Amino acid sequence: MTDAVLLADDYWSYHRSTSQFWNIDRGDVDQIEHWEDLSVGALALRVEVLLDFERRAEGQRSATVDARELSLLGALSFSAGSLARTLPFARDLTLVGAPFSVATFLSVLVPQYALVTREHGEGYVSKLATLPAFIDGWIEGLRDGVACGRVATRRGILGAVAAFDRLLTCAAAEHPLARQEPPRELGGAATERWHSDVVDRIERVVQPALARLGAFLSGELMPLGRDDDRVGVCHIDGGDEGYSALLWAATSTRLRPAEVHQLGIAQLGELDNEYRALGSTVLGIADPVQLRRRLRDDPSLNYSTAEEIIRDAMATLDRAEAEASRWFSRLPVSRCTAVATDAGPMAYYTAPSPDGARSGTFYFTIGDPSAWKRYQLEVTTFHESVPGHHMQVALAGESNLHPILGELEVASYGEGWGLYAERLADEMGLYSSPLQRLGMLTLDSLRAARLVVDTGIHAFGWTRKRAIDFLVRHTTLDRSNASGEIDRYIADPGQATSYMIGRLELERIRRRTHQRLGPRFDLGQFHDAVLANGMTPLDELARTIDTLGT
Repeated sequence: MTDAVLLADDYWSYHRSTSQFWNIDRGDVDQIEHWEDLSVGALALRVEVLLDFERRAEGQRSATVDARELSLLGALSFSAGSLARTLPFARDLTLVGAPFSVATFLSVLVPQYALVTREHGEGYVSKLATLPAFIDGWIEGLRDGVACGRVATRRGILGAVAAFDRLLTCAAAEHPLARQEPPRELGGAATERWHSDVVDRIERVVQPALARLGAFLSGELMPLGRDDDRVGVCHIDGGDEGYSALLWAATSTRLRPAEVHQLGIAQLGELDNEYRALGSTVLGIADPVQLRRRLRDDPSLNYSTAEEIIRDAMATLDRAEAEASRWFSRLPVSRCTAVATDAGPMAYYTAPSPDGARSGTFYFTIGDPSAWKRYQLEVTTFHESVPGHHMQVALAGESNLHPILGELEVASYGEGWGLYAERLADEMGLYSSPLQRLGMLTLDSLRAARLVVDTGIHAFGWTRKRAIDFLVRHTTLDRSNASGEIDRYIADPGQATSYMIGRLELERIRRRTHQRLGPRFDLGQFHDAVLANGMTPLDELARTIDTLGT
């Protein structure tokens, strides 16, 4: 075993033992009883260890010429370095007010384990019993964030308080954490006893801890929160340097904020040309602003029932799966399952569980059917499932890759592939109508506008209102949804830029490879090569694809 693999094994073990929100997201029952330690000492030690992993990986990387080791060490270095630089912001900002906040984890993701054995069930009960320690550590960490000048916005804190208040109003037996399915090996009286234990822990342990957290957020943190005119990290101590690091972590490029800002403006201009051409044909409207207004305001373009959403999502996924074999030489063994939820983000994907008990899952919310535009469900399904995240994530999980490459997220690669897949679906002929192709443009507009507003907020000091106004003008979002999007970018600086930067880089690599190979270029082989090495920083991906066909 080489030094590179030994170092990667050490990092993988360390990551699994410390990144418990990531473990929750992937449904890892081996780690089920643990929570992430966000206390001051634990976070400081974790950052120190991660930076040491980054230094060691870079040292080995400079001393090797082996292609596989270069990819592995590049991914390790990027994972450790980006995590070290984003953790303090995640603790103090993102976990408070972003869509994937602590409240969302508790409401949606924690009770989604695929429990099998009695031990799994005991682990879930233990997880509930140890929630107070996690809460107390996070409160300590948030106080440290205050001392360092990192405090969420007042609006974000208010949203978190409301979310925890909703959890506190639930009877223990009806609490989201009580919705966890029992272990499959249990039955009869054993299942009843397990349910009783879960409800007991929620009533006696979970709810008092959440009440304590809510009191801290509303009584101590909220008065310190930033107002709507100072929402960017440029307004907090070390914010300029911090945002540059967050932008690097999101894009795996060294693009400066001003460069990202201008890329977004240019991309919006190109999209307006596409709107003119397609809008004239579909709705008889050539002006992009008027066309987006029609797409936004026409009530006939909204869904009215959850049943329609479920039907169309299932049909879209079936159509994509049927066509995928013509565009990829390898297909995942794990199927993608579409699951409707009542709450949480509009749509997201979770990987197959490591033990294979849970398939790759495309979640879409149906709590408010009218929130879905009819023309945006197809493009969202392609992004999250096939040919999007399911192809990317499930194939990596089924390949003989080191887990660092197979499972650790590089946002610009993963989200870039998801956005690339939306356009690929058009090449595949998957959109069912010209209106659905307009839907593809609307999401492109959102991702391009994100480059402008994210940098505008966090590098150039835009107010919340200015960012919302820009998003409303350049996308089909109404003011309410645009406000929610902006609040997400405020709480998770940089992340929203990963989509379009990743897609643009994938398209650049594809064009360059086509030019280099000429008639030998095969699109299916290109896709297989892009997905073959798992989660890869974009510079490493470009280097790897440059060897295709040699």
